[in-house]
Amino acid sequence: MKKNQNYQLIEGPLKVLDLKVMHGANYFSAGKVIVIKLDLGEYDEVFSNEIPGFYEKLKKHIPSLIEHHCSIGEKGGFFKRVKEGTLLGHITEHAAIELQTLAGMDVAYGKTRMTRKQGIYNVVFRFLDEVAGVYAAKVAVNLINSILLDLPFDVEQAVSNLIDIREKRLLGPSTQAIVEEAKKRNIPYLRLDDYNLVQLGTGKYHKRIRATITSDTNFIAVETVDNIVLTSLMLKNAGIPVPEVVRTKSLKDILTFQQNLQKPIVIKPVKSNTPKTICINLANADEITNAYNWAKQYNEDFICQQNIEEDIYRLLIIDDKFVATSKLIPPEIIGDGKLTIKQLIENLNLKRGVGDKADLTKVEIDEITNKILFDKKYSLKTILPKDEILTLKISGNMKFGGLSEDVTDSVHPMNIFLAERAAKVIGLNVAGIDIIAPNLKESILKNNGFVIGVNAAPDFRMHLKPTIGEPRNVAENLVNMLFPEKKKTRIPIFSITGTKGKTLAVDLISNILQNSGYTVGIISSDGLFIGDNCLMKGDMTHPKSVSLVLKDPTIDAAVLETSRKGILNYGLGYEFADFGIVLNLEEEKVEDDLLYLEDVAYAKSVVAEQVYDDGFTILNADYEMIEEMRKRLYSNLILISKSYQNESARIHSENGGISVVLDEKKIVILNGSDRIELLHLNDLADDLKMKLEKNFEILLGVVAALFAFGIDVKNIREGIEIF
Repeated sequence: MKKNQNYQLIEGPLKVLDLKVMHGANYFSAGKVIVIKLDLGEYDEVFSNEIPGFYEKLKKHIPSLIEHHCSIGEKGGFFKRVKEGTLLGHITEHAAIELQTLAGMDVAYGKTRMTRKQGIYNVVFRFLDEVAGVYAAKVAVNLINSILLDLPFDVEQAVSNLIDIREKRLLGPSTQAIVEEAKKRNIPYLRLDDYNLVQLGTGKYHKRIRATITSDTNFIAVETVDNIVLTSLMLKNAGIPVPEVVRTKSLKDILTFQQNLQKPIVIKPVKSNTPKTICINLANADEITNAYNWAKQYNEDFICQQNIEEDIYRLLIIDDKFVATSKLIPPEIIGDGKLTIKQLIENLNLKRGVGDKADLTKVEIDEITNKILFDKKYSLKTILPKDEILTLKISGNMKFGGLSEDVTDSVHPMNIFLAERAAKVIGLNVAGIDIIAPNLKESILKNNGFVIGVNAAPDFRMHLKPTIGEPRNVAENLVNMLFPEKKKTRIPIFSITGTKGKTLAVDLISNILQNSGYTVGIISSDGLFIGDNCLMKGDMTHPKSVSLVLKDPTIDAAVLETSRKGILNYGLGYEFADFGIVLNLEEEKVEDDLLYLEDVAYAKSVVAEQVYDDGFTILNADYEMIEEMRKRLYSNLILISKSYQNESARIHSENGGISVVLDEKKIVILNGSDRIELLHLNDLADDLKMKLEKNFEILLGVVAALFAFGIDVKNIREGIEIF
């Protein structure tokens, strides 16, 4: 992993001048992207068809680029562009996208734009993981340079490294499904670590998940299921059929248990319940002794129970209700009398992927498989007899290559009752109940089935993407449990941008909200505040500060100063705001070759666009360029103007919209046919007048946002007067 993060660019004709990670909506895209500022150097205005052998070498290195339609809109379209001639920045973009796709991270978005400096391009493409995106960017540039320099390049190794990054850094299948379901309901999410700890919702309304354990999950219940003996006892006392269980450190006790039972048994260490430490189907003293010696490598405290050779089923319970069932099938191979066991496993793995992010996981030849082979006196070189079925694992866990079959619609009502009861008895709001039985169509009370385990963090993958049968969107059930219908999921976000007056607008909105009873999280160029308490001083107008505020469990509103610099260098720190306020647009020279007012307006339009459909965008009608912004809005619009005569503001309110304007030094709210005279500028405190410096659009934007939010007009007036 570390070697991938330290991956270096090679010296070549193409030079990377800058490489940015844009975490939110930005100047280039509505989503997170990598931006490579690429200097084509001597290859400026040199097209790919003018470079001998370039097309052939690129096609050899990444033949799957044939799937890229490009602007031609058909399979092979991109290669056609390369053959006919396109610039190397465009090719770098497609290479970076395809490298991620080959590693199972389908991003499918990119664009390349020339900057105002000759030969320098912004190569832009989407990413799922920041580390993977940066790595793909460097690999893509190195690949193109290697082709130009006629050097060898190992694309297969690069893809393998990207898969390694994917497996270590992307959310697991269960967590990702929950996040995707939350997004459908406009519930924002924030990743809290590099693994699967995620916050759903914001401020005081948030919940947390780690895989399928939630912040509402009972801690005692989670601890209970780690104790197999206690769990078994509690279930047995509740009338739920469980196998007889004994806990011991003694081989003699285990032998006695099997002799009394007169049936094969299972041995597993108490504190290491992974498949490799479980020994099954032990029918005599020699087998038990060998298994005991094996298991002692991992622990000296054992659980013994009856071995039951029937099918294993996982019943998923969420919020005390049965949701789905999968039959778990261990991976197996079938002999043909010609191929070795190793060759048969390799064939089995051809359509499988690495890790649990793939739809179906490759079967690894590990300790479990080797022990199975050893017990059968086989080796990997053994040619498996024709039609002989060899099971490669002792469980159907999909992480180890198992298969799953959805059988949700064929579960007997009594089995549903028993599974729901088991989850309630243990106290879990999300539980996987493992049942071993001939089938689930009959009650396990009648077909000698047993509940053999309770899982506190059940994997959703077997239900979301079963190998056989209908997928079940079980993530929806979990999100609905955490956030019942009509329950609040997020705090309102006020995002304020403009050339001047942003900090003052933040202070005004925050003060009036606090006077109206809200606990407000604030970021501005002055620092990060929770209420009146400054937690960090200095310019905090960047995405990381935004996430710090939105994670705070005490606030019920957030007011953010969103700077042009932050948008250009990092992107927004949130996905959508409830109120996007663009106070003004003035001429200013900015970084990244953006020299003109149109560029500044386009950058700041990100704040206007990234607003929830039911939210409000506030634009200053005194600037003609807002007409371009208006075309890209999906939210409700409020116009502000320092002139009552402003035609756009007037027409907008006449058509039923809201406008906030100055009419002979009076701040007036025009809400359709209603006219609300808020206050006279002469009533402002001298200190506020001095801060405004006649930039009264600051006040108009503040009034518009608070009025749209529903703050009482009297509270708005008083808040401004006493500021």
